[in-house]
Amino acid sequence: MRILARHVNRRCFSGIMFFRYRTGDSMKSLKNWIMRLSIRKKLIFYSYLIIVPILFVISACLVFQNYQLAVKEHEENCVQSIQRLSDNLEVVQKNIVELATYICINENIRQILTCDNPAELNRDARFWVNNAPMRMVQDMVAIGGVVKTVAIYPENGVNPYLKCIDYASYIADMEQVQKENIYLLTVQKKGEFLWQRVGKDQSDTYEFNYNDKIVMYHEIYDLARKEKLGYVVLGSAAEVFDEICRDDLQNKDETVLIMSEYGAELARCGTVDDDMMEEILERSCTQPTAKEDIYISTWGNYKVYCCQSRETGVKVYKVTSKVRVLDVADSIIYAPLALLLAFLAGLCPVMFLVSNIVSKPLHKLGAAMDKFKNGDFSQKIEVVTFDEVGKASMCFNSMVDNIRELINNNYILALKEKQSELDALQAQINPHFLYNTLDSLYWKAVEAEDEEIAEDILSLSQMFRLVLNQGDSIVTVKIEMELLERYLHIQKMRFGKRFEYEIQIEQAMMAEEIPKLILQPFVENAIVHGFEKGENPFFLSIRGQKREGCLHFQIHDTGIGMSSQQMEAIWEKEKDPEHSSHRIGKYAIRNVKERMELIYHEDYELVIESEEGRGTTVRITIPSGLN
Repeated sequence: MRILARHVNRRCFSGIMFFRYRTGDSMKSLKNWIMRLSIRKKLIFYSYLIIVPILFVISACLVFQNYQLAVKEHEENCVQSIQRLSDNLEVVQKNIVELATYICINENIRQILTCDNPAELNRDARFWVNNAPMRMVQDMVAIGGVVKTVAIYPENGVNPYLKCIDYASYIADMEQVQKENIYLLTVQKKGEFLWQRVGKDQSDTYEFNYNDKIVMYHEIYDLARKEKLGYVVLGSAAEVFDEICRDDLQNKDETVLIMSEYGAELARCGTVDDDMMEEILERSCTQPTAKEDIYISTWGNYKVYCCQSRETGVKVYKVTSKVRVLDVADSIIYAPLALLLAFLAGLCPVMFLVSNIVSKPLHKLGAAMDKFKNGDFSQKIEVVTFDEVGKASMCFNSMVDNIRELINNNYILALKEKQSELDALQAQINPHFLYNTLDSLYWKAVEAEDEEIAEDILSLSQMFRLVLNQGDSIVTVKIEMELLERYLHIQKMRFGKRFEYEIQIEQAMMAEEIPKLILQPFVENAIVHGFEKGENPFFLSIRGQKREGCLHFQIHDTGIGMSSQQMEAIWEKEKDPEHSSHRIGKYAIRNVKERMELIYHEDYELVIESEEGRGTTVRITIPSGLN
């Protein structure tokens, strides 16, 4: 045994070493193959090596997401299907219940059921038709088209009313009916409606029955619900219930089961066999505690949906197989796979183009070096880039010059190299160029008869002109209002009917001068912080009045408002310097406050009032007659 163990260990060790050896050789071969590739091929190889795994991960995420959506969609369809099935069954059963209710509450019928002299009534063979509205009952049966048999069994000894329109025949003996289990169960339920499927071979309700029926049983009591007056049995064609079940089946592997409130099977359609169906129902779906709630459970490869009607108490079960990946492969796999292959195919020419841009200068440098090696000392490479390749080209040119200077040491060459530097200065657009461009776009829109776009471009152009305003820091109220009007027009174009505004400024203050842009930051802040984060319609009002030598401005919005903590944080200075570059928000409000302090000192007022969910109001009061 020891010798055998040593032999086995030696063979395993040899196998591991052989595998490492072969793996090491493969890695060396791959490394040598990569090293022999040109720069262009290396760029393409490494690009695909990095991008392909990322794309596969993205595709896998898309497949998973699409599968989850497919499962959710399948579940929603099943829920809608079972709800629709329950509603259709409820309509059919409601017609039957309404007929039974009419029979129970009809005064003439109740007089027959409470008659103290049944023998006298029994002498007349047509007493039901003569003393009760049975013709109306027959008309209701004919109009509804669902009920096929009607039976009324009085408990006082009066002969029962038995009517069948499908060649069936009820049991006429009341004593025999009272011995049946279904009668005893109906009496036990104290006036509730019981539903049961009666086959053509069953005899607990009919003497002769040629078609399966869904039968409703109901015991009629007196007003005190103590004395039994009669027993109503209404039979409807089971084919109606079966047809509703068949219409609801969407796939061949689905099964629909209809059961009464007390567990009697009324209808079933589908491919799941009886044993499996019974096991699924026992393990996966219990009776709902609240009617019309839909319960979903899982058993093996099946999903079970259960719904119970609030009106009739009938429970509907739908059993369907789970959504498998192969079942929805067309929608969840092939599309991402096609997208992946298309992207990889489209990436190839792009990578060839990019690699050519990088490798072409290197090819030129290599060709120049070969000529220089053969004695051509006049080689020069044109430097068109300033990256690593450009630097190598410049070094090569410098090397050629130095070597040629050493060779031709009898000549003094005064070479002045001109180095090009790339200035990374921030370009500034000439305002006149901007105005002219917007003006050209405006006239193009006018020529195209698109007045809405033309008006929007005009508003944007005028807003830029008003904001720049040749660098003036003091403007009139009229100019400030024009700026606000143009700005709000652009926001109205952006948000549409969700955003409304109004500007009401007294004409007497239009010529007054105020600091530039002391109102616009508050308006912009109201829209960005009060409106963009909400979903409700938004209204903004701007009002101005001149009273007692002061200019009063009020900006009110119906946005989301601010809490007291947010109000206090407005005047706190940011510790993080990054926040100092914010265009709007606390920095802009403090900026307006500091500008007014520099201009008006203490002779101004800035008040901000806000309440969460009720909006924000900003009031600014400054002296008139600014010099």
